[in-house]
Amino acid sequence: MMNYEQIWLTGFMATGKTRTARPLAVALDWTAVDIDDLIEAQAGDKPSAIFARGGEAAFRIIEAEVVERVAGMTNVVVATGGGSVLSEANRAAMRRRGFIVCFDARPETIAARIQDSTAHVSERPLLEGGNPSARIVELKAERDPIYAQADFILQTDDLTPDQVTHQVLLAFRERSAVAGGAA
Repeated sequence: MMNYEQIWLTGFMATGKTRTARPLAVALDWTAVDIDDLIEAQAGDKPSAIFARGGEAAFRIIEAEVVERVAGMTNVVVATGGGSVLSEANRAAMRRRGFIVCFDARPETIAARIQDSTAHVSERPLLEGGNPSARIVELKAERDPIYAQADFILQTDDLTPDQVTHQVLLAFRERSAVAGGAA
């Protein structure tokens, strides 16, 4: 039986992972962890700077180290980067003791959220150079089969952050009860 000790929030950028991690952690009396923040702390630089200096491969190496470290923690809600699930090793680390949630949203919702956010496209290196909306569609199409492997998938387009938190909490508690764990 699975006794979940972590909730991993996965999904494409701007689907609500970071925004949901803290209130979800508070509801469970757990700790919120953000993979991008830990990468920045470990590397001493922002993810966009890591991409600029060493490319996506350099970023993914650091990301894998951070994911493995976080996979050893208990009672954490983890906001992952949009590409964290691309690595089979990362997915295996998440699955060891974690309930994996995927947030999904339509490409136009993602583009609008990015445009409305304080983070400029330049802070989202995978969207630089060209048409960000087209790049969102392309990347989502590549990643959706991997995102679909999550334990719970939630469309966040028309939900408030509170509704997202509530839905994840319900799904987690239901799955934990079925698995015999207490949440």
